[in-house]
Amino acid sequence: MKYLILSACLIMTASFALAQPIYRVVDEEGNVTYTDQRPSDNAEPMELPELNVLDSRTPPPGMGGNSGESDVEALDLSISSPENEENIFGTGNSLTVALESNVEIPPTALIVLYLNGEAQDPVQSLSYTFDFIPRGSHTLRAELVTGTGRVLAETDTVTFFMRQASRLNPPGP
Repeated sequence: MKYLILSACLIMTASFALAQPIYRVVDEEGNVTYTDQRPSDNAEPMELPELNVLDSRTPPPGMGGNSGESDVEALDLSISSPENEENIFGTGNSLTVALESNVEIPPTALIVLYLNGEAQDPVQSLSYTFDFIPRGSHTLRAELVTGTGRVLAETDTVTFFMRQASRLNPPGP
């Protein structure tokens, strides 16, 4: 019960603090100060515009969703190489990954490649070369993220097979 009363008091205090008026004060030198303390008895609070808050769970207008047609093209990111189920031969176990996007990638965005579910260091290029990938089956996917880690787009997962040529398995055309 004690915690319930304390919680109610905190909520009421927080909501009261948010509803406090704001005053604009200009001193003799023309410096402007904004405060929640009434500077004089005849001071009138400012009329502030409503806050413009977007719900992060829904796309903003023009970015898709159920609001009809989008006026901004949705960001699409895909892996063009390697192809899904591709066998990789004769590369000395290196792999060059090529990504494609339908729009220009923002300059502050980063691409994080996930090889076998493990995140690699972020890059800012649509092409990346892994120096050594061991023989066998591997998965690859990529995410386009902001500097704060927000995911803007992601690819489907691609499975590829790193092979080595041998006498029993020569490289073919």
